[in-house]
Amino acid sequence: MMTSIDLLILESDLAFHEMLAAIEGVSEGLAWATMPGANPEAEYLHTDGSIQGIVLHVASCKIMYGSIAFRDTEVRWRDCADHIASFEPGWNSAIQHLHESHEYFMGTWSHLRDTDLEISVPHFSGELWPIWKIIRMMTHHDSYHAGQVAILRYALNECATPPPSYAEDIRKYCAELGSW
Repeated sequence: MMTSIDLLILESDLAFHEMLAAIEGVSEGLAWATMPGANPEAEYLHTDGSIQGIVLHVASCKIMYGSIAFRDTEVRWRDCADHIASFEPGWNSAIQHLHESHEYFMGTWSHLRDTDLEISVPHFSGELWPIWKIIRMMTHHDSYHAGQVAILRYALNECATPPPSYAEDIRKYCAELGSW
């Protein structure tokens, strides 16, 4: 009989594989391309709009959600920024980082039991969320961003210039968080 944890593991892995399918065959030049913003005053959407930026955003969130909720913030946002800065702008390194972040995220919670799912744990916002919500949020997060990547693959042409540093985005937008 499948438990709720078993189902959450399956769903999380399926959503991650949606992301992997979306980036399959993406060249570095395509990963670096960005769409011009139609509205410079629009809200920042967590990335520069490049496929690479989206992949690094997903990877960072997996690490931070797992670290904060299940590992007493053993990894901080500044650690993510420093690690990403060490390999930017390499596309293959970004893909490797995505794989490592998924493995880390799954390892932070896959040992839990169904009876743990209602326990409240910290979210990076400072609020407490039930465990099931943290896990479901990250599952949906993978699927959401896989859809963005699919659209960008269709809409963009290759680019020879790396996108702006995602590590710098983390430093700019996450420095005020308690998990900095």
